[in-house]
Amino acid sequence: DFTYIKDLVAGRPIVSHPLRTGGFRLRYGRSRTSGYSAQSVHPASMHVTNNFIATGTQLKVERPGKGAAFTPCDTIDGPIVKLKDGSVLQLNTEKEAKQHKKEVVEVLFLGDALINYGDFLDRAHMLVTPGYCEEWWSQELEKKMVDIFGNLDEHKLSELIDCPPQKIERFLKRPLYEKPEAKTAIKIAKTTETFLHPKWSYYWNAIEKKQLPSLVEWLRRLRTEIGDQGIKKGILPIKPEEKRKLELMGIPHQVATNEFVIFDKETTEILKELFKIGDEFDEERLLAMTVDEQNKTTLDVLNKVCEVKQRDKAGIFIGSRMGRPEKAKMRKLTGSPHGLFPVGEEGGRLRCFQSAIEEKKVTAEFATYKCPKCNEESVFSRCLKCGSETKKLHFCQTCGALEEEKCPKHEKVLPYKRWAIPIHEYFSQTLKNLGMTTFPDLIKGVRGTSNKEHTPEHLAKAILRAKHGIFVNKDGTTRYDASELPITHFKPKEIRTSIQKLKELGYDKDINGRELENEEQIVELLPQDIIIPCCPDSPDESSDDVLFRVTQFIDDLLVNLYGLEPYYNLKSKDDLAGQLVVGLAPHTSAGTVCRIVGFSKTQGFLATPLIHAAQRRDCDGDETCMFLLMDAFLNFSKKYLPESRGSTMDAPLVLTSILTPSEVDDMAFKVDRAWKYPLEFYNACLEYKMPWEVKIETVANVLGKPEQYEGWGFTHDTDNINAGVLCSAYKTLPSMQDKLLSQMDLAGKLRAVDAPDVARLVIEKHFIRDIKGNLRKFSMQEFRCVNCNEKFRRPPLNGKCSKCGGKIIFTISEGSIVKYLEPSMSLADKYELPNYLKQTLELVKRRIEGVFGKEKEKQLGLGSWF
Repeated sequence: DFTYIKDLVAGRPIVSHPLRTGGFRLRYGRSRTSGYSAQSVHPASMHVTNNFIATGTQLKVERPGKGAAFTPCDTIDGPIVKLKDGSVLQLNTEKEAKQHKKEVVEVLFLGDALINYGDFLDRAHMLVTPGYCEEWWSQELEKKMVDIFGNLDEHKLSELIDCPPQKIERFLKRPLYEKPEAKTAIKIAKTTETFLHPKWSYYWNAIEKKQLPSLVEWLRRLRTEIGDQGIKKGILPIKPEEKRKLELMGIPHQVATNEFVIFDKETTEILKELFKIGDEFDEERLLAMTVDEQNKTTLDVLNKVCEVKQRDKAGIFIGSRMGRPEKAKMRKLTGSPHGLFPVGEEGGRLRCFQSAIEEKKVTAEFATYKCPKCNEESVFSRCLKCGSETKKLHFCQTCGALEEEKCPKHEKVLPYKRWAIPIHEYFSQTLKNLGMTTFPDLIKGVRGTSNKEHTPEHLAKAILRAKHGIFVNKDGTTRYDASELPITHFKPKEIRTSIQKLKELGYDKDINGRELENEEQIVELLPQDIIIPCCPDSPDESSDDVLFRVTQFIDDLLVNLYGLEPYYNLKSKDDLAGQLVVGLAPHTSAGTVCRIVGFSKTQGFLATPLIHAAQRRDCDGDETCMFLLMDAFLNFSKKYLPESRGSTMDAPLVLTSILTPSEVDDMAFKVDRAWKYPLEFYNACLEYKMPWEVKIETVANVLGKPEQYEGWGFTHDTDNINAGVLCSAYKTLPSMQDKLLSQMDLAGKLRAVDAPDVARLVIEKHFIRDIKGNLRKFSMQEFRCVNCNEKFRRPPLNGKCSKCGGKIIFTISEGSIVKYLEPSMSLADKYELPNYLKQTLELVKRRIEGVFGKEKEKQLGLGSWF
C-alpha cells in the first residue's frame, strides 16, 4: 500500500517502502507508552535513522492505520547494522547505538515496531503474521511441556536438558529478559520438538532458496577455535557474495583484516548444529529440496534438511515515512501579543505599545464606558483614576452616546465606537495602579479586537504578561501545545517527582501492591493525571518553565489588579506537581480537568488513553493543549472570542471535571488491557483471522465496572520512557538543505528504502509543485510596505507607501521561486531519474528565465547541494 508516501515532503524521510524486507518488523504488544494509535520502537532504531524519529514524532504507516506517534521500548528487537569495517551486529542498547552510530554504512533491519491488538481491532484490519518472538516461543514451550509431562514441570525438563529448573522458569515467566544460550536453546528445541528460540533464528527468507546451497557449502568450511570452555569462535575466509548473504539474513559477524569472517561462540554453535559442520551433511538432499516446488521459501528447505526446526523470524515488515515532527511549545497568535488590547495603526509594524505611546493615541473600535464620578469616558468597566464602577455606553449613529441598549428614536445601536484614546495616559495610570515604576522593553498588543462588542482585555494583563515572558491566546488564556502520547504506568525516576510527593498525590503502592519506596517501582497512572513535557533538547521552552511563569503572572494579577491574595505561591517548577490544568484539543469546545503529576523529558502530553479520548483525539500524531485552571477561571471570557463563524472552536465553553469512561470517544474502548497475548492469538495470526475472532480484554469489557479506572496491563516494559531521541533532527537541522541532505543520506543507508525513488518523490510531490505555484503567484502577488506592513494590490505610482511613505517591496521574490530548481535538477542527475522528469524541470527553468531573464549561475550555491 503506497498511500502513505504519496504526499512526501522534502526533509521528512521515507523509513521503509511498502512490505520491504529490512523495514520495521511487526511485533504485537503494548508498552507503557503505546496503544491508541501510538507504536513503540527500540531507542537504538531512533538513533540509526539519523535522529529523525524521536519520541512523539508522527510516522505515516502502511498498516494498521494511517499514522502513529512513536515512543521508545527497549525490550523489543533493536536494529541490525553493517559497519564501515564490514562487521554486522545487532544494537541491543541505546549505548551501543550511540557508540556505533557514526560507523554505520547500512541499516539491514530497522528492528521491531510494537503495535497493540486494539489498533488492529479498531481499524478492522486482519491479524497478519508477526515475526517469531520470545513471548510467542515461551508460550509454545509451555504448551509442549504440558503435553509431554502432563503439567508445567520445569524439574523434568531440567533433567533432560541439563539446565537448572529456576532458569527454565525464568525463560517462561520473563521471556523478554531471560533468554537461553545457544547450546541450551538447541537442547530445548530437540528435546521438546519445539521451534528454535528466536534469538538464535535468522532471517533465512531474506535470500532466495536457490542461493542456499552455495552458502551452506561455504559455511561448512568454518574452522572453530576451542578453548577451556568449549567453542570460542568460528573463522571463515571471506567470500564477498556469500558474506553478503549473511548480511541480508542479519547473521552477526565481525571482519578481520578484510580477509576473515569471525563468528562469536553462540553464532558458531548455531551454525555448527544446523549444517553439521565437522560431521556428515547431505548437501545433495539440500540441493534437491531447493528445486522442489513444494518448498516455497528458504526456511521451508532448511526445516526439511535440519534437525532443529525454526519459525519465520521476519513475519511482515511495515512501510513508513516521517510525518509531523513532535511538538511542545507555548502557543502564540499572529504578532505574538501579550494582551488582547488594541494598538491600532499607531502600534507600527511590531504592534507594540511603545510605538503607540510615542504617537500618544490609539485609534480603534472600543467598547466604551463612562465614569459617573469623573464624568470621563473610558474603555474599562472600572475607572482607572478613581476606581469607581463605570456605566456601559451604546451609540446611535444619529443621537450619539446612550446609556440604554436601544435608542428610543432609532432602536438600533452599536455597543462600541471608533475613537482615539490617550494611550500614554492609560499606560502611565495602569503602571501606577500596578505599583510598577519600570516596564518591559517590548509590550505587544493586537491591531484591533474582533469580538462582537470590541471588548479589550485590561491593559494591566498585557503589561504583566510581558513582565513574565508569556503570551496570550484569542480567549485570554496562555496555552501550551504538545503532541499527544498515551501512558498507563510510570516509574518515579522518569517523572522528576519525589516519592514523598507522589504519596501525597495518592500513589501509595506499585502495580504489585507493594509500598512505594524506590524510583524503579512501576506505578499505574491515575485516570485524570498527566505528565507534562520538559524536553532538554528542544529549541522551544519546556512546559514547566512556561506554566511556572503563568502561576507568577496570575499571583501578580490577583494581588496588584484585583487586590486579592495570591493563589499559587510556588517556590520552584517542581511545585507544579499536584496543580490542576485544563486539557483542550483543537476543533472542540469542551475542556477536561487534569492534574499534573510529573515531568517527562519528552515533548509529549502524556496521559491515559481515556483522557485523550475525552478530548476526542487519538495518538496518531495529533496535538492538544493545556492551560492552568485558574488561568481559565480568571482570564477566559467568551466576550473576547471573535465574531466569525467557528470562533468557539478551541475555547473552553464547558468543562469536564470528572472523567466518565463510558462517555469518552468509543475508539478508546478498543485499547487492550492484557498483560500478555495468549498462544491462541498467535495461532489466529498464522490463519489471518479478524481481530474480533480472538478474545483479549479491552476497555469495552470493563465499562461500568470498578476496573474501568484501573487495572491496565501492558505486555512489554521499558527501562525508561525518556530513552531514545528526544528531539527530531527535522527540528534541529537549520536549513532545508541540511534536512534534504540528511534525508538522502538516510535513504542511502536504509536497506528498506529505494533512494532514487525518494529523490523522484521529493521532486514530484514537493519541489516542482512549490516552484510552479510560486511562479504563478508571482504575477498575482500583492506589494508590502517595509515600515507599516500595509498591503497593496497595485503599487502606488510614486513607488512609496501612501500611508507612511515607506519603501514598497514584493511579497513573492525571485529567490523564493528558484530556490528548489537547481537542487531538483541536481537530484535528477545524481540519481539518474527518468528523462521525462528531467525535461519537465528543464521546461520549468525556461519559463522562469522567460520571466526573470537568464543570469550567470545565480543559484550556484544551491546547485552544489549534491
